Amino acid sequence: MRTTIHFLVTVIALSLGASGALAQNYPSAAYAPTASYYAADAGDLESRITALEADMKKKEDKVDTKKKFSAEWSGRIFTDLVNFGDPHVKAGDFTGPGDFGPGDFIGLRDARIGVTGKGFEVFDYKVEIGFNQNNSVQITDVFMGVQKVPGLDYVRLGHYKVESGLSYLTSSRNSTAMERTTAVSTFSPGRRFGAGQTYLFANDRIRWFNGIFLAGDRASGNKFHVDGDIDDKGAIYNSRLSLVPYYAKDGERYLHLGGHYMYRENDQKSIPPMYSSGNTRIGGFSRAGAAWFTTSAVASHYNQGGLEMAWGRGPLAISSELFAGSFGKGRDMYGGYIEARYFLTGDCRPYSKSGGTMGNVKLKKNFLTGEEIYRTHHHGAAKGFAIKSLGAWEVFAQWSFVDSDRVAFSAPNARGGRAVDTVLGVNWYWNPNTRMIFEYVHSDGTRQTHTGTAGTTTYYCRATEDIFATSFRFYF
Repeated sequence: MRTTIHFLVTVIALSLGASGALAQNYPSAAYAPTASYYAADAGDLESRITALEADMKKKEDKVDTKKKFSAEWSGRIFTDLVNFGDPHVKAGDFTGPGDFGPGDFIGLRDARIGVTGKGFEVFDYKVEIGFNQNNSVQITDVFMGVQKVPGLDYVRLGHYKVESGLSYLTSSRNSTAMERTTAVSTFSPGRRFGAGQTYLFANDRIRWFNGIFLAGDRASGNKFHVDGDIDDKGAIYNSRLSLVPYYAKDGERYLHLGGHYMYRENDQKSIPPMYSSGNTRIGGFSRAGAAWFTTSAVASHYNQGGLEMAWGRGPLAISSELFAGSFGKGRDMYGGYIEARYFLTGDCRPYSKSGGTMGNVKLKKNFLTGEEIYRTHHHGAAKGFAIKSLGAWEVFAQWSFVDSDRVAFSAPNARGGRAVDTVLGVNWYWNPNTRMIFEYVHSDGTRQTHTGTAGTTTYYCRATEDIFATSFRFYF
């Protein structure tokens, strides 16, 4: 078929050229069209037909999701360079349990590959694996969802995020800084195996999630294998409600309000120390840094709640969350953050109503493109790169805190501490899928371990750390 089309194109082009030459009277041979003139037109027409064939082929290959499952690949490559300065130790030497010990880091922060799809009008799925710095493979998202379930709306089963707040639920591809804040990492239990359902009301302006997940064994990292009684692992009961009272211009202007509640049982039959949801990392750096402290106490259960707010108007946006956790009997911990960001180039990061999260950045113009030169020199010239704009530039600031001193002072074998982080940074977006991050972090932390009578500690230290970091991130 392609040979036939090329033949017809050539015949049509030559015919048009011949008829045009006969129809016009040229004052001299110098003004008559040359053979290369018609060849250029023929080539342009041929390229148009080739593009039309490719477009038709795409339509033929497109999966009909009413009859079968579609498949779309996704992935990411995050490369970070993190420099930790010498810590300024104010008390203690940080050589006891849980050594300070962060080191400079350069390498892959995150690398993932996955596939998502839909089918039969009601199903969706995602299978994604990640490769960490220990050269091992880990499961990230592996789940299947069903829409339009009577009385339940949308139901999802598999290994995915426990909904513990706006920042954690927002994909790290769309996060502002290189890492989520220390408050978020402390109060986020991560991904777990479980089942949940989501209601959407009022044109997706109200979103309500409820789920139950396996708590998992923290020591073995077994968070998704169903190889025993749920009583052996414990369970996490999770609910999150988000509201969008103001939404305009496809999410460029919005007001988000929300909150979550989580109840977690001890994940072992005996009652050893129970840990908080996550670790309080130095500067929030989960891959390159150590933890200021890990909060734990002897308890049979753990309660946690949080409030969230986000407001955006074009290039300017502000968001904040507050967290509170309790091991019972006055053993409480708190945390929170506030973040402000502004696009110097007038771009924005829209809000996603259906997910109750922040979406991907929306750019006015990309940084590098081959389109400009190709359009200007389409007669035989090779494609090149043209700087049409400097992309999008965003400045941001964050302040975060965690306080679990009340847990550390509560009883023997309890641990806790305090951490305060200040982050200043710049995001340079080359396009919606590529960016560079430059940031400075000042982190101040204490660590306390109590093994004696109530109100005393046997181990206490405090230090500050200054961190300079940059990252190059690509995702598709």
